[in-house]
Amino acid sequence: MYSKTVKALILLLLATSHKTFPFAYVFRFYYHTIIGLFMSRTKYLQTKKNSFGYNSPQHLFKWITLKSRVSPLELDMYFHKSNSTYFLDLDIARTKLLTRILQNFWWYSYDNESGRNKKPREIKNFPYTPVATVQCRFIRELKPFQKFNISSRILAWDNKWLFVLSKFTTQKNKKGEEVLNAIALTKYVFKSGRITVPPKEALSICGFLNEENEIINQKNIKLVESLVNVEDLEKVFQFVDS
Repeated sequence: MYSKTVKALILLLLATSHKTFPFAYVFRFYYHTIIGLFMSRTKYLQTKKNSFGYNSPQHLFKWITLKSRVSPLELDMYFHKSNSTYFLDLDIARTKLLTRILQNFWWYSYDNESGRNKKPREIKNFPYTPVATVQCRFIRELKPFQKFNISSRILAWDNKWLFVLSKFTTQKNKKGEEVLNAIALTKYVFKSGRITVPPKEALSICGFLNEENEIINQKNIKLVESLVNVEDLEKVFQFVDS
């Protein structure tokens, strides 16, 4: 009886801790990259359109949701989801967003339609998207085994940076509303080799830009202009280190 209980507990731990296994992060990242991007190649070649149907300006600010659950190995000393683990989940959620929403841009670059690279259809043609800053506001704790969603969307852009807004939410409360647990803002840059690709170029290739979306962006970019950026942090570091 005792051994059966122990085995059951071990199986439960394994079943609920898959996110924290060795190489789990890499697996999750490439899983969403393959599903969101590489599985669409054949359809893209046939239609030159996004396989998820995100082909018009109305899809630019669409929320893309990743479902998850709090793993026992993610808990802090208060038995809540540790703050540091939010950023790992954010990586996966944003990967799901960008591979789906900007699918046409990735294939456009891979086929070297811009002429930036030497040859078409090489893996190195794919631009990469390093993160400059991530800011997160923790609002309500997430408890052990609790299910939650991470919904992400493009918020705004300027000549260099793309801003992605993400929210952690749990099941609806008694009023029929989602409970907001955390909210995050990520600042991305698109790089093709050493060349910085303006976000507007990527969005234009995907067919997302029109006058209405440009107006929305002008409003949204003002919301993020006052936030601390990486250049400001570097200036602070240089000042205190001198």
